[in-house]
Amino acid sequence: MMTQATILKSRSNSKNEEPRAPQNFPALTNLPQVERAFWRGTTIYSLDDPATHIYFVRTGRVKIVRASAHGQNKIISIRYRGDVFGELALAGSTVEARRSDEAIALETTRVSVIRAEDFWQETRRDSVAVQSVLRCLTSRLVEAHRQIESLVFDNNYRRLARALLDLSLDASRVGETSIRLTHEELAELIGSTREVVTSMMIELRQRGLIEYKRGEVRPNLPKLVQFLAEETPLT
Repeated sequence: MMTQATILKSRSNSKNEEPRAPQNFPALTNLPQVERAFWRGTTIYSLDDPATHIYFVRTGRVKIVRASAHGQNKIISIRYRGDVFGELALAGSTVEARRSDEAIALETTRVSVIRAEDFWQETRRDSVAVQSVLRCLTSRLVEAHRQIESLVFDNNYRRLARALLDLSLDASRVGETSIRLTHEELAELIGSTREVVTSMMIELRQRGLIEYKRGEVRPNLPKLVQFLAEETPLT
């Protein structure tokens, strides 16, 4: 029976389309893998699922989410075409390792699924693979530190401005000209509420820092950078 998470093809019969090399793990394209498709809103993996695989995005976008005990969601990151996610499976030393986050498709998305065990076998033959995983995990640690710093020291306006700047750079890296997130998703990203984000988006637009309509945001990058450099930001 066909499901939303349909296995499209394995590495052995994927000759018609070569995958775009992952940004941080170029060695992944040489490993055995299964390609799967997920519709918008479909869960790719859930909290407490076994952490036995890593993924990279062939097409589409994925949000990585953590939830509080009270059901509040916090988007940790957005992963675009060519990005790796689920990489914390590489930190687990046993098959009992479990997910501490959730991955959800933001649109129709195709991902390659690769066993962490296969990756570690590859590292025994390829030292470059070891370097790539260290670079990836280090970059993700830097991202986490930046988010913590922003949550502690920035007000809502500055957190939103930083998020829009980072998202715009990520989107442009894969050839997209706008940020395609709802106000609810932006709120989950910066740790706020939809109502607060809507109010701030209106003000940022009035100040010429962004343009948006129909779920697409186009930041004015020079003005956002200037805004973040101001000594006395909006409160």
